[in-house]
Amino acid sequence: MSFEEMQSTMQFLLQQQAKNAVILERHEERMNGLQENFLLLTQLAQNHDERMDASDERTDSLEQHLRFHIESLHAHLQAQSEDFYARLAADRADSDAKRAADNEVFEARLAAENATFDARLASENAIFDARLLTQYKGIDKRLDRLSAIVERHVEKSDQKP
Repeated sequence: MSFEEMQSTMQFLLQQQAKNAVILERHEERMNGLQENFLLLTQLAQNHDERMDASDERTDSLEQHLRFHIESLHAHLQAQSEDFYARLAADRADSDAKRAADNEVFEARLAAENATFDARLASENAIFDARLLTQYKGIDKRLDRLSAIVERHVEKSDQKP
């Protein structure tokens, strides 16, 4: 290896060491920052644990209070529910009786309306059938005339040499 190659290699090694020293210094700075952040996170976790313990105590107290009110509300709702279902049964029986009476009246009116409608429908059908027959007759006459014209035209074309 020549002197210039050795000098170039030494220069390269010195540059690499300098780069490594800068990188190591940055890593040490980051490591110090991470240590500080870790200590801060540890303190935050301890504070959070203390708050959670206090919150758990409050939650337990509120849960007991809420349980008492829920039981009271349940008893009240049970009484209200029983009263409601008794009134509902009475109202249902009353409603069923009214509905049966209304249904009979409705069925009678419907039968009368159906009879009237059937009579009107039969009358309208007779009128429609008469008009339709008149139109069919008119169409038949026109078709007969058209057929005669076509036959004459065919006869004329057959007579041409």
